[in-house]
Amino acid sequence: MALQLGFQGLRGVSFLVPMKWFRITWICQRKRAISRSVLCGLMLFSLGLVSLFTGQIAADLEWSQIRGRWEAKRVGYSFPVDIWKSEFANLYYGCSGRSPHSSAAVHESVSNGYLLIATSGGLNQQRTGITDAVIVARILNATLVVPQLDHHSFWKDASEFENIFDIDWFISSLSKDVTIIKRIPDKIMRSMEKPPYTMRPPRKSTPEYYLDQVLPILLRRRAVQLTKFDYRLTNNLDDELQKLRCRVNYHALKFTEPIQFLGQKLVKRMRTMSSRYIAVHLRFEPDMLAFSGCYYGGGEKERNELREIRKRWTTLPDLSAEEEQSRGKCPLTPHEVGLLLRALGFVNKTYIYVASGEIYGGEESLQPLKDLFPNVYTKEMLAREDLKPFLPFSSQLAAIDYIICDESDVFATNNNGNMAKILAGHRRYIGYKRTIRPNAKKLTSLFKARNQMAWKAFSRKVKLAQRGFMGEPDEMRPGRGDFHEFPSSCICQNPDLIEIGGTLMKPQPTETI
Repeated sequence: MALQLGFQGLRGVSFLVPMKWFRITWICQRKRAISRSVLCGLMLFSLGLVSLFTGQIAADLEWSQIRGRWEAKRVGYSFPVDIWKSEFANLYYGCSGRSPHSSAAVHESVSNGYLLIATSGGLNQQRTGITDAVIVARILNATLVVPQLDHHSFWKDASEFENIFDIDWFISSLSKDVTIIKRIPDKIMRSMEKPPYTMRPPRKSTPEYYLDQVLPILLRRRAVQLTKFDYRLTNNLDDELQKLRCRVNYHALKFTEPIQFLGQKLVKRMRTMSSRYIAVHLRFEPDMLAFSGCYYGGGEKERNELREIRKRWTTLPDLSAEEEQSRGKCPLTPHEVGLLLRALGFVNKTYIYVASGEIYGGEESLQPLKDLFPNVYTKEMLAREDLKPFLPFSSQLAAIDYIICDESDVFATNNNGNMAKILAGHRRYIGYKRTIRPNAKKLTSLFKARNQMAWKAFSRKVKLAQRGFMGEPDEMRPGRGDFHEFPSSCICQNPDLIEIGGTLMKPQPTETI
């Protein structure tokens, strides 16, 4: 056995030596291969990271150029911002034209029936109802009767549609989308077995609701009246219907010539005094404060007065003034509005137009704002005798305010009400004119601590609190928020101005925050 092993061993000498050499060589080669593999792997991994990183940067740059979102925020809040206008405004324009594939309006004789609308609230609340009435008529293939305005709400305004809006322009400008008539013909009314069926759709109803619940009744009765018609249609519609919303709101609803004439006359008077001005929708009227459930330190007298006004709304819940304030639901006082504007960088010689009805507390409430901005004007101060024909009609007065606010260089809202939303949406649509909405939730604590900090620190904190509330493009993602405030389907990018030499051109601001 030993010999055999020895022989095998002797035989294996000539074999084992090269085998050992082969194994050593193979191991060395494998180590070199592994080293190369590891090295190559590390290089590929590094290149992947670099590619991912640069790809992300490229994607971010592309996104910023296309939408202006991240670039606008970075430039807007890391560097000085022009407080009078958005430097990204020229990247966008309103686009609400009809699609070439849109079907024509259904003629009255072959429509599914007549749709009557009774709007609700003040001017701008009714405006949302009128806008949505056109959309619902389109959905139902119905003939729309010019909507009736609310004469019985808090404002008690007897104005008819044609007293505020150019009724003939309204009908003709929308003729390709919806057939609109001033009233149901007497012949048709006499032929109906029953009067128009009346119903109130739920808030934010979908097109399916109108097709399932309203259309069968319309077909059976030939006429349906929808009451309290404000915000009765969902925000989420397809783009074609959203664009129609914009055509109604921003083009078809044109104020009558007398209102338009006086509004533009007052704008010119503001421009004569100053080349640019801020319009503030103060919204500090007694009804607004009562509705909000807020308290402003006026003791039992204030509590009793606002409590009496609240009784006009039987369905309002009991609210805690402290909780509403902490949630940012309370309108700012005129003094707080002034502090906000001064902290943002507007100097005291800035001209201010105040859009408001009766201010709670009168001149005493308004004086702190005037102390900060001596050049404060109202329509009453600007118009004088010219305003007399409009004084009995709150909605017509509101229309004059609307024009002056819409034409302003900067529009500052005080609460997110109907006028604030519609004006903010319109100003976005016509090129992102600067619109400031107070971040009341954060500002409340700053106002309380105002006397415990230096002005410079207060100003810096106010600017930080206002990030995302200055009316910059894309502050809110499309599809979120109220469509009347953020009409994203009707705003397009301007491809000719997005990129100049590979980058966005940024003009140097004059007055900055």
